[in-house]
Amino acid sequence: MNPDSHRLVLIDAAVIVSISIAIFLASNKLIFMTILVPSIIMCRMVVLAMVAREEGVSMRAEVLFLALCTVLGAYNDWNSVCNKKIYEYTVPHFFRFSSIPVWMLIYWGMILRFIARLARWSALGPERQVSNVIGINGLRIDSPYTRIAAEVGIIAATRQAIYRFYLDPFLSWLPFFIALVVFFLFFNPRRHDLKLLCIALMAGPAVEILYIKVGHLHHYYLGWIGGVPLWIVLWWLLAILIWKDLAFRIEKRMRAILSIGPLSE
Repeated sequence: MNPDSHRLVLIDAAVIVSISIAIFLASNKLIFMTILVPSIIMCRMVVLAMVAREEGVSMRAEVLFLALCTVLGAYNDWNSVCNKKIYEYTVPHFFRFSSIPVWMLIYWGMILRFIARLARWSALGPERQVSNVIGINGLRIDSPYTRIAAEVGIIAATRQAIYRFYLDPFLSWLPFFIALVVFFLFFNPRRHDLKLLCIALMAGPAVEILYIKVGHLHHYYLGWIGGVPLWIVLWWLLAILIWKDLAFRIEKRMRAILSIGPLSE
Protein backbone atom coordinates (compact mmCIF):
# COMPACT_ATOMS: atom_id res chain seq x y z
CA MET A 1 0.00 0.00 0.00
CA ASN A 2 1.36 3.38 -0.96
CA PRO A 3 1.83 5.80 1.96
CA ASP A 4 -0.36 8.87 2.28
CA SER A 5 1.22 12.10 1.10
CA HIS A 6 2.10 15.12 3.20
CA ARG A 7 -0.79 16.97 1.56
CA LEU A 8 -3.40 14.40 2.57
CA VAL A 9 -2.15 14.37 6.15
CA LEU A 10 -2.08 18.17 6.21
CA ILE A 11 -5.69 18.40 5.04
CA ASP A 12 -6.94 16.13 7.82
CA ALA A 13 -4.63 17.68 10.41
CA ALA A 14 -6.06 21.10 9.52
CA VAL A 15 -9.55 19.80 10.31
CA ILE A 16 -8.44 18.49 13.72
CA VAL A 17 -6.62 21.71 14.56
CA SER A 18 -9.53 23.90 13.42
CA ILE A 19 -12.12 22.00 15.45
CA SER A 20 -9.77 21.87 18.45
CA ILE A 21 -9.36 25.65 18.39
CA ALA A 22 -13.14 25.97 18.23
CA ILE A 23 -13.42 23.69 21.28
CA PHE A 24 -10.92 25.83 23.17
CA LEU A 25 -12.80 29.03 22.38
CA ALA A 26 -16.47 28.08 22.06
CA SER A 27 -17.24 24.57 23.33
CA ASN A 28 -20.15 25.98 25.35
CA LYS A 29 -21.77 27.54 22.25
CA LEU A 30 -24.03 24.66 21.25
CA ILE A 31 -25.61 26.08 18.09
CA PHE A 32 -22.32 27.51 16.85
CA MET A 33 -20.45 24.22 17.32
CA THR A 34 -23.30 22.19 15.85
CA ILE A 35 -23.04 24.23 12.65
CA LEU A 36 -19.27 24.68 12.59
CA VAL A 37 -18.05 21.11 12.99
CA PRO A 38 -20.04 19.58 10.09
CA SER A 39 -19.18 22.64 7.99
CA ILE A 40 -15.45 22.16 8.52
CA ILE A 41 -15.75 18.48 7.65
CA MET A 42 -17.71 19.32 4.50
CA CYS A 43 -15.03 21.83 3.49
CA ARG A 44 -12.49 19.07 4.00
CA MET A 45 -14.41 16.82 1.61
CA VAL A 46 -14.51 19.57 -1.01
CA VAL A 47 -10.76 20.16 -0.75
CA LEU A 48 -10.12 16.43 -0.84
CA ALA A 49 -12.24 16.10 -3.99
CA MET A 50 -10.14 18.81 -5.64
CA VAL A 51 -6.96 16.78 -5.21
CA ALA A 52 -8.50 13.30 -5.34
CA ARG A 53 -7.33 12.33 -8.83
CA GLU A 54 -3.80 13.57 -8.27
CA GLU A 55 -3.55 11.81 -4.91
CA GLY A 56 -5.25 8.61 -6.06
CA VAL A 57 -8.13 9.05 -3.61
CA SER A 58 -11.55 7.52 -4.28
CA MET A 59 -14.20 9.86 -2.94
CA ARG A 60 -16.75 7.04 -2.80
CA ALA A 61 -14.46 4.99 -0.58
CA GLU A 62 -13.57 8.09 1.44
CA VAL A 63 -17.21 8.91 2.18
CA LEU A 64 -17.94 5.32 3.13
CA PHE A 65 -14.88 5.03 5.36
CA LEU A 66 -15.54 8.36 7.11
CA ALA A 67 -19.14 7.29 7.72
CA LEU A 68 -17.94 4.05 9.30
CA CYS A 69 -15.40 5.95 11.44
CA THR A 70 -18.21 8.21 12.62
CA VAL A 71 -20.47 5.30 13.56
CA LEU A 72 -17.68 3.48 15.42
CA GLY A 73 -16.39 6.56 17.23
CA ALA A 74 -19.82 7.92 18.12
CA TYR A 75 -21.11 4.60 19.40
CA ASN A 76 -18.03 3.95 21.54
CA ASP A 77 -18.25 7.42 23.08
CA TRP A 78 -22.02 7.20 23.63
CA ASN A 79 -21.73 3.77 25.22
CA SER A 80 -18.90 4.89 27.50
CA VAL A 81 -20.53 8.14 28.57
CA CYS A 82 -24.28 7.66 28.43
CA ASN A 83 -24.61 3.93 28.99
CA LYS A 84 -21.64 3.01 31.21
CA LYS A 85 -21.08 6.53 32.62
CA ILE A 86 -17.31 6.14 33.01
CA TYR A 87 -16.77 9.84 32.22
CA GLU A 88 -18.95 12.82 31.35
CA TYR A 89 -19.17 15.80 29.02
CA THR A 90 -19.51 19.22 30.60
CA VAL A 91 -20.73 21.16 27.55
CA PRO A 92 -24.32 21.87 26.43
CA HIS A 93 -26.21 19.20 24.49
CA PHE A 94 -29.61 18.87 22.83
CA PHE A 95 -31.11 15.55 23.89
CA ARG A 96 -31.93 13.88 27.20
CA PHE A 97 -30.92 10.43 25.98
CA SER A 98 -27.39 11.66 25.22
CA SER A 99 -25.25 14.03 27.26
CA ILE A 100 -22.81 14.20 24.35
CA PRO A 101 -23.41 17.06 21.89
CA VAL A 102 -24.16 15.95 18.35
CA TRP A 103 -21.17 17.86 17.01
CA MET A 104 -18.83 15.81 19.21
CA LEU A 105 -20.30 12.55 17.94
CA ILE A 106 -19.67 13.76 14.39
CA TYR A 107 -16.17 14.91 15.30
CA TRP A 108 -15.27 11.39 16.44
CA GLY A 109 -15.46 10.29 12.82
CA MET A 110 -12.73 12.74 11.84
CA ILE A 111 -10.60 11.74 14.83
CA LEU A 112 -10.59 8.10 13.76
CA ARG A 113 -10.11 9.08 10.12
CA PHE A 114 -7.12 11.27 11.00
CA ILE A 115 -5.49 8.52 13.07
CA ALA A 116 -5.85 6.12 10.13
CA ARG A 117 -4.34 8.77 7.85
CA LEU A 118 -1.50 9.42 10.28
CA ALA A 119 -0.73 5.70 10.39
CA ARG A 120 -0.17 5.79 6.59
CA TRP A 121 1.83 9.05 6.52
CA SER A 122 4.85 8.70 4.26
CA ALA A 123 7.04 10.64 6.70
CA LEU A 124 6.75 7.81 9.23
CA GLY A 125 7.76 5.07 6.80
CA PRO A 126 4.71 2.79 6.99
CA GLU A 127 4.73 -0.74 5.61
CA ARG A 128 2.99 -1.38 2.31
CA GLN A 129 0.99 -4.20 3.92
CA VAL A 130 -0.01 -4.89 7.51
CA SER A 131 1.20 -8.10 9.07
CA ASN A 132 -0.98 -11.20 9.41
CA VAL A 133 1.40 -12.90 11.84
CA ILE A 134 0.51 -13.47 15.47
CA GLY A 135 2.30 -15.56 18.05
CA ILE A 136 5.57 -15.92 19.91
CA ASN A 137 8.81 -17.73 19.08
CA GLY A 138 7.97 -21.02 17.31
CA LEU A 139 4.24 -20.69 17.90
CA ARG A 140 3.42 -18.20 15.17
CA ILE A 141 0.31 -18.20 12.99
CA ASP A 142 0.10 -16.39 9.67
CA SER A 143 -3.64 -15.71 9.53
CA PRO A 144 -5.44 -12.38 9.07
CA TYR A 145 -8.59 -13.80 10.66
CA THR A 146 -6.76 -14.94 13.78
CA ARG A 147 -5.01 -11.58 14.09
CA ILE A 148 -8.22 -9.60 13.62
CA ALA A 149 -10.08 -11.80 16.12
CA ALA A 150 -7.31 -11.30 18.67
CA GLU A 151 -7.34 -7.51 18.18
CA VAL A 152 -11.11 -7.33 18.55
CA GLY A 153 -10.82 -9.55 21.62
CA ILE A 154 -8.30 -7.17 23.19
CA ILE A 155 -10.58 -4.21 22.54
CA ALA A 156 -13.60 -6.02 24.00
CA ALA A 157 -11.68 -7.20 27.06
CA THR A 158 -10.20 -3.80 27.90
CA ARG A 159 -13.50 -2.01 27.35
CA GLN A 160 -15.33 -4.42 29.62
CA ALA A 161 -12.60 -4.01 32.23
CA ILE A 162 -12.82 -0.21 32.27
CA TYR A 163 -16.61 -0.34 32.51
CA ARG A 164 -16.18 -2.26 35.76
CA PHE A 165 -13.06 -0.68 37.25
CA TYR A 166 -13.03 2.96 36.12
CA LEU A 167 -13.18 4.14 39.74
CA ASP A 168 -10.39 1.86 40.97
CA PRO A 169 -6.97 3.60 41.20
CA PHE A 170 -5.15 0.36 40.31
CA LEU A 171 -7.51 -1.86 38.30
CA SER A 172 -8.62 0.99 36.03
CA TRP A 173 -5.28 1.04 34.17
CA LEU A 174 -3.87 -2.45 34.80
CA PRO A 175 -5.84 -4.24 32.01
CA PHE A 176 -4.59 -1.72 29.45
CA PHE A 177 -1.00 -2.20 30.60
CA ILE A 178 -1.39 -5.98 30.35
CA ALA A 179 -2.95 -5.61 26.88
CA LEU A 180 0.04 -3.56 25.70
CA VAL A 181 2.43 -6.22 27.00
CA VAL A 182 0.41 -8.89 25.18
CA PHE A 183 0.52 -6.86 21.99
CA PHE A 184 4.29 -6.49 22.14
CA LEU A 185 4.75 -10.20 22.85
CA PHE A 186 2.36 -11.65 20.29
CA PHE A 187 1.80 -9.05 17.53
CA ASN A 188 5.42 -8.41 16.55
CA PRO A 189 5.38 -4.59 16.44
CA ARG A 190 7.73 -2.96 13.95
CA ARG A 191 9.69 0.28 13.92
CA HIS A 192 6.70 2.09 12.43
CA ASP A 193 4.55 0.97 15.37
CA LEU A 194 7.07 2.44 17.79
CA LYS A 195 6.91 5.77 15.96
CA LEU A 196 3.13 5.78 16.28
CA LEU A 197 3.43 4.96 19.98
CA CYS A 198 5.71 7.96 20.51
CA ILE A 199 3.22 10.24 18.76
CA ALA A 200 0.30 8.82 20.74
CA LEU A 201 2.19 9.15 24.02
CA MET A 202 2.98 12.81 23.40
CA ALA A 203 -0.07 14.01 21.51
CA GLY A 204 -2.91 11.95 23.01
CA PRO A 205 -2.65 13.12 26.65
CA ALA A 206 -1.64 16.65 25.60
CA VAL A 207 -4.76 17.13 23.48
CA GLU A 208 -6.96 15.58 26.18
CA ILE A 209 -5.49 17.95 28.78
CA LEU A 210 -6.15 20.96 26.55
CA TYR A 211 -9.71 19.82 25.89
CA ILE A 212 -10.27 19.49 29.64
CA LYS A 213 -8.39 22.50 31.00
CA VAL A 214 -8.91 25.00 28.17
CA GLY A 215 -12.02 23.78 26.36
CA HIS A 216 -13.80 22.46 29.47
CA LEU A 217 -15.14 19.72 27.23
CA HIS A 218 -15.34 16.72 29.54
CA HIS A 219 -14.42 15.28 32.92
CA TYR A 220 -12.74 12.01 33.92
CA TYR A 221 -12.58 10.23 37.24
CA LEU A 222 -9.04 9.63 38.54
CA GLY A 223 -7.74 12.41 36.31
CA TRP A 224 -4.22 12.38 37.71
CA ILE A 225 -2.43 13.71 34.62
CA GLY A 226 -3.84 17.19 34.09
CA GLY A 227 -7.35 15.78 34.36
CA VAL A 228 -6.50 12.69 32.28
CA PRO A 229 -6.53 9.23 33.94
CA LEU A 230 -3.67 6.82 33.37
CA TRP A 231 -5.95 4.34 31.63
CA ILE A 232 -6.72 6.87 28.90
CA VAL A 233 -3.00 7.36 28.24
CA LEU A 234 -2.54 3.60 27.89
CA TRP A 235 -5.72 3.31 25.83
CA TRP A 236 -4.40 5.80 23.26
CA LEU A 237 -1.24 3.70 22.90
CA LEU A 238 -3.19 0.49 22.45
CA ALA A 239 -5.84 2.02 20.20
CA ILE A 240 -3.42 3.54 17.70
CA LEU A 241 -1.69 0.18 17.20
CA ILE A 242 -4.89 -1.76 16.70
CA TRP A 243 -6.68 0.89 14.65
CA LYS A 244 -3.68 1.14 12.30
CA ASP A 245 -4.15 -2.53 11.46
CA LEU A 246 -7.95 -2.61 11.30
CA ALA A 247 -8.31 0.67 9.39
CA PHE A 248 -5.97 -0.59 6.66
CA ARG A 249 -7.98 -3.78 6.24
CA ILE A 250 -11.30 -1.94 6.27
CA GLU A 251 -10.21 0.56 3.62
CA LYS A 252 -8.83 -2.22 1.45
CA ARG A 253 -12.08 -4.19 1.67
CA MET A 254 -14.14 -1.10 0.90
CA ARG A 255 -12.13 -0.42 -2.24
CA ALA A 256 -12.63 -4.03 -3.30
CA ILE A 257 -16.37 -3.79 -2.72
CA LEU A 258 -16.52 -0.59 -4.76
CA SER A 259 -14.36 -2.22 -7.46
CA ILE A 260 -11.75 0.49 -7.22
CA GLY A 261 -8.76 -1.81 -7.11
CA PRO A 262 -6.31 -2.91 -4.46
CA LEU A 263 -4.72 -0.33 -2.19
CA SER A 264 -1.29 -1.57 -3.09
CA GLU A 265 -1.64 -0.25 -6.63
